[in-house]
Amino acid sequence: MFCNKCGAEVDATSKFCNKCGATIEGGTAGTASIVFRREGSLAAALVPTKVFLDNNLVGSLGVGEEMTITTTVGKHRVDFNVMGGNGGGEVEITSEHPNVKVLFKVAMGMITAKPKIISIQNLD
Repeated sequence: MFCNKCGAEVDATSKFCNKCGATIEGGTAGTASIVFRREGSLAAALVPTKVFLDNNLVGSLGVGEEMTITTTVGKHRVDFNVMGGNGGGEVEITSEHPNVKVLFKVAMGMITAKPKIISIQNLD
């Protein structure tokens, strides 16, 4: 899981971030997950999209692939990068809905590809 303040990786049982000292919401009790899924499109179909959570690279996804990342309850910055194109947004995870799914796709622009969030769904 990651610190909501600085984005550093922290142990799930930690109460404070080792990097910035911020309080980690609830330690294990505040554990949540985000499922990232890249929807299909012809734009940049063969190029994987890098996925960042709170400024940390968490993986890459091809068309139709998904991955699950464990994190904490709170607001998180989500960013995507493919072929020099960037996109993203903010995802808020609450204790009432600790598991969410972020669907995104890549649209081809004039010069670069542009990843964008299609929807954010509560899984609980």
